[in-house]
Amino acid sequence: MRCNAFVEAWKNHHRRASMILGLSLLAAPLSYAVYAEDGVSNTMVQVVTQTKTVKGTIIDESGEPLIGVSIVVKGTSTGTITDFNGNFSIDLPAGRKELVISYIGYKGQTVTVTGNGPVNVKMISDTQALDEVVVIGYGAVKKRDLTGAVASVKSEDITMNPGTNPMEALQGKVAGLDITRESGQAGSGVKMQLRGNRSLTASGNPMFIIDGMPGDYATLNPNDIESIEVLKDASSTAVYGSSGANGVVIITTKGGKEGKLTANFNAFFGINSWSTMPEVRQGETYMEGLRTAHKNAGTYVDDANMFTNPAYYEAYQNGKYIDWVDELLHTGTVQNYSLSVSGGTKNTKAYMSMNFSDENGQYNDDNYKLYSTNIRIDHTINKWFTTGISIQASYVHQNKPFAKIQDGMTAIPYGEIYDENGNVNPYPIEGDASYLNLLMNNKSNWRNQSQNTKLYVNPYIKITPIKGLTWESRVNGTLTYSRSNSFQGDGSYNFYKAGGNVETDTNAKITQNRSYNYKWENIVTYNFNIAKIHEFTLTGVSTWNHNQTDNTEMTGTGIANNKYLWEGLEKAAVQKNSSSYTMSKGVGLVGRINYSLLGRYLLSASIRRDGSSRLAKDHKWSNFPAVSLGWRISDEKFMESTRNWLDNLKIRVGYGISGTASIDPYSSSSSLESGWLTLGGEKTQIYNLTKIIANPELTWERSKNTNIGIDASFLNNRINVTLDMYKTKTEGVIWKKSLPVVNGSYSSKEQYLTNINLCETKNKGLEFALNTRNIETKNFQWTSALTFAYNKEEITKLTGTANDKVINGDYTYAVGSAINSFYHYKLDGIWQKGEEADAAVFGLKPGSIKINVPDMVRHTDTDGSVYYTKVNADGQEIRYDASNTYSVSADDYQVLGHNSPDWTMGFQNTLTYKDFDLSIYMYMRWGQMIKYSVLTDYDPTGLNNYPTYFNVWSETNPSNDFPAMDASIKDKLSYYPGFAALSYVDGSFFKIKNITLGYTMPDKLAKKLGLGKLRVYGTITNPFVIAKSHLLKDYDPEMNGGLNYPLTKQLVFGLNLSF
Repeated sequence: MRCNAFVEAWKNHHRRASMILGLSLLAAPLSYAVYAEDGVSNTMVQVVTQTKTVKGTIIDESGEPLIGVSIVVKGTSTGTITDFNGNFSIDLPAGRKELVISYIGYKGQTVTVTGNGPVNVKMISDTQALDEVVVIGYGAVKKRDLTGAVASVKSEDITMNPGTNPMEALQGKVAGLDITRESGQAGSGVKMQLRGNRSLTASGNPMFIIDGMPGDYATLNPNDIESIEVLKDASSTAVYGSSGANGVVIITTKGGKEGKLTANFNAFFGINSWSTMPEVRQGETYMEGLRTAHKNAGTYVDDANMFTNPAYYEAYQNGKYIDWVDELLHTGTVQNYSLSVSGGTKNTKAYMSMNFSDENGQYNDDNYKLYSTNIRIDHTINKWFTTGISIQASYVHQNKPFAKIQDGMTAIPYGEIYDENGNVNPYPIEGDASYLNLLMNNKSNWRNQSQNTKLYVNPYIKITPIKGLTWESRVNGTLTYSRSNSFQGDGSYNFYKAGGNVETDTNAKITQNRSYNYKWENIVTYNFNIAKIHEFTLTGVSTWNHNQTDNTEMTGTGIANNKYLWEGLEKAAVQKNSSSYTMSKGVGLVGRINYSLLGRYLLSASIRRDGSSRLAKDHKWSNFPAVSLGWRISDEKFMESTRNWLDNLKIRVGYGISGTASIDPYSSSSSLESGWLTLGGEKTQIYNLTKIIANPELTWERSKNTNIGIDASFLNNRINVTLDMYKTKTEGVIWKKSLPVVNGSYSSKEQYLTNINLCETKNKGLEFALNTRNIETKNFQWTSALTFAYNKEEITKLTGTANDKVINGDYTYAVGSAINSFYHYKLDGIWQKGEEADAAVFGLKPGSIKINVPDMVRHTDTDGSVYYTKVNADGQEIRYDASNTYSVSADDYQVLGHNSPDWTMGFQNTLTYKDFDLSIYMYMRWGQMIKYSVLTDYDPTGLNNYPTYFNVWSETNPSNDFPAMDASIKDKLSYYPGFAALSYVDGSFFKIKNITLGYTMPDKLAKKLGLGKLRVYGTITNPFVIAKSHLLKDYDPEMNGGLNYPLTKQLVFGLNLSF
C-alpha cells in the first residue's frame, strides 16, 4: 500500500489534467506516458482467451501499480494506458496476439496473449541512463560513478538547430558556460567563459580536446560530433594541469560501426538579414533637432543659416536624403552541405565526412567559405592490439568588409551618393571634403582577406596485455598556416581620408603565420575488482608537447597602381619587412585512482606535475592535486521506501587545484636587442634590453576550487536534476606592468614591461540543470530543459602596486570589485528645474549631467541656501557652494558595474506530434554592464546625427537620459562633464534564440524509397529580443556594445537525409 505523500500528490496531479501544462511551465511537469520501445520480447503469459477484450495490471518491482503505462497491440495503432490502479483494458483484433508494453524508466516488454484471464506484468527498471558512459580526462566512467562536475551534451542536441559552429549550439544548455556571439560578421565565432573570470591576462576560453588530442572546434562539422563533455570543476580538470585552468571541453566525434555502409547528407540554406538597428533622424526630423539646438543657443535665424556649407541646405530642400543603414546593409545568405560515410567490419571501422559552408554577411564583400573533412579509422588487429588514426583538416577563405555603419549613423543625412553617371560620388556634399562616401571601397581599390589552413593528425595504438590493463600511446601533429592580405589603394575611403596622396596614402601588407606543434601522450589504465565489492581503476599519464610558431610581415607604402594589390611589394615607395620565431615546451605527469565500493561509495584522486619553459628556472614546475567523493544515497537500505518515486540521488564533493602560466615565450629571460638610431643624419647601431624585463620571482597562477554537487532523478527518470555550488580562489594572478620611465624606456613611445603576480581573485556560484519529460503519449511528446547559473567574482587582494586599484582602459582592478569592472563617473540623471541651487554648487545648470560624487554630503543653511561638504585627501572638510564650486575629476570615478553577467538562464522546449517536431529555445543574460558607444554619439549641437529615440532634456521635457541641446557647444566632453559616462548601460536581456519546426518522413515510406531517414525543417534565429534598459532600444545587447557588425535574424531551411 502506498503511503508516501509525494506519490499521492503525484496521483492527484494526474487526476487534474487541466493542471499539467501549468506545472510543466513551472519546470516541474508531470503527466502520463504512452510510449513503445524495443525491449524484452516473447514473454509468455498463460491465459485462456474467451473474448477479444484483454484486461490486466501493470506493477513495478516493488509490486506497486504503475500509472500511464503504454499498451499497444503490436503492428497496429490500437493502444491504451493504465489507470491510477495500474489496470488496463484493450480490444485485441482477430489474428493479433502480442502486446508491446513500455514506460519511461523501465525496459520495454512484448507479451504474447495465449489464453483467457488477466495479463499481469511486472516492469523492470532500465538503468541505461545511469550506465551511460561519460568521457572525462584520459578516460571514461559510467554516469552513475561520476564524482566531478561534468555536463554532457549529445549529438541530437548539438544538431537540433542549424549552424556551422558547434559551440554556439551549446549556448544556455550547459549551466555555468557563458557563450555569446557578439558579431554578425560572416564566420565570426563565439566568446566563452566558464564560471566567471579568474585571470587578468589568460584567455577565458576553456581547453578543447577532440578525440583525446588538440583540434579546432570552430571548423568541425557539428554533424560529426557524437558528444560534448564540459569539465567544470578542478577535481575534473586538474589532470590537464595548466591547460585546464579555465575548464575543459571534450569533443568525441562519430566513428564507424560494424555493419552495412551508411551515408548521411545534411544541407541547409538560409537568409541573414533583418538586423534590428536604431532609427536615426532623417529629413525633417533631423532639421527639427538642429533648430532646437540653435534656438537654445540663441543663434537661430532661419534654416539656411544653420549650415556653414549651403550645399547641405540645398540637399535638404531638394529631398536628397541618405539612409546609410539601408545603403550599407543588404540581405546575406548562408548555406552548408555535409556528407558522411561510415561502416565497418568486426575488426575495422571507418568514418569520413566532407563539409562545405558558405556564409555571406550583410555588407558587400563580407563572406566566409569553409572546406573541411574529418576522418576516423579504428582497427583491431587481435584481441590485445588496437590501432587507429583520426584526421581533421580545414581550409578557410574569408573576405572582410569595410564596416563603418556607426559612422554612417552619425553622418548628416543629406547629399548625393551617386553622380549623374551612376558612379559613386566621393563627396556626397560638394565642398565638404570631410564628409566621405562610405560606399567608395570596391575590389579594385580596397581589400582585406585571409586564408587559413589547419591539419590535425592523431595516430594511436592501444595494447591490452592482460584483462583490465591497457596502454595507449597517441601522437598529435598540428600544422597550421595562415595568410592575411590587405590593400588600401587610390580611390578608397581611407585614401581620401588620409589626404589623397598616392605616395603616402596607399599601402599593402602581407602577414604569414606558420605553426607546427607536436604532442605525445602515454596512458596506462588498470581496472580490477577485489571481493566483487571493491572496484579500482588506476591511471598513469605522461604528456609532452613542443610548440613552434614563425611569423613574417611585409608592408609597402606608395602603391603606384591599384592592379598590383599586395603583389610586387618591392615596387612600393617605402618597404618594411619583419619576422619572428617563438618556441615553448611543456611536460606533464599524471597519476589518478578511481575507487568504488558497492557502486555506492565513490572516490577519485589525482595529481599532475607540470613543467613550462616560459617561467624562470626556480618556478618551472608546479603540482596540481585533486580529490572528489561521491555517495549514491538512493542505493542505501534506508532509502528503500523512496524507490517508487526516487530513482537516483547522489552527492558529490570535490577539491582541486589548477593553474596557468599565460605569458609570452622568453618572458622569463632578458636579453639584448640590436637596432639603429639616426643622430645628425647618421645611423648608429644601438643595443637595449628586450621590451619585457624578466621577473625571476614570477610563479604560476593557481586556482583552488571546491565543488559540492547533487544529482537526482525522480518518477522513473521523468525528472532529472543537477545542482552544483562552487568556490574558486585564484592566487598569483599574472599582470603585465609598465615600469617607471625613471629606469629608462624601451623607445620614445613605449615603456619597459614586466610580469608580476598582481592579485588574488575569488569566484563563487551556483549551477542548476533540470531536464523533464512532460508528456509522452503515442502521438505527442513534450520535453523541457532548463539551465541556470549564478556567479559572483571579485578581486580579494592586490599586491605589487602602491595603489588600491589598477586602471586598464575602461576597466579597473580593485579590491572588492569584479574583474573587468567599468570605472568612470556615476550618473544620477540630469539636473532638473527646481534644482538650480544644487547644480550651481558644481558650476552647472538644469539640463546638465548630474554626477554622483562619492562622499559628498548635502546641507541646507539656516537661510535656506544649499551647500555641500567633502573631506579632502588631507582629512579636511571643505565647503562648496555657488561661490566656491566643486569641479569633478577622475578622483570621483566609481566602479559602475561589470561586464560579466550575474546570472544566465536557458530554457528549451521540444514538442513532437506524430512526425512533426517543434523546438523553442529561450535565453536570458542578466546583471552585466556594457559600453554602448552609440549613446555618446548624441550630439547636443544637433549637427551630427543620432537615433530618434534619444530622450533629450528640455524645459518642457524633464528627461533624465540626455543633456540639453545647444548649438554653441564646441566640445561636448568638456561642456558636459560626465558625458563619456553616458555610454555605460545595463546590458541585461531576454531573447528567443531560435525556433525550429521539422517534419520527418514516416519510416515505412522512407524504406520504400530506399532511405533510412528524411527530415526537413525550418529555423528562425534571433526573432525576438527584449533589453532591460530603455536606452538599448532596437539593439541586441548580446553584441556587448558593438554595432558595426550587427547580429542578424536568420531564416534557414534544411534537410537531413540518411540512406
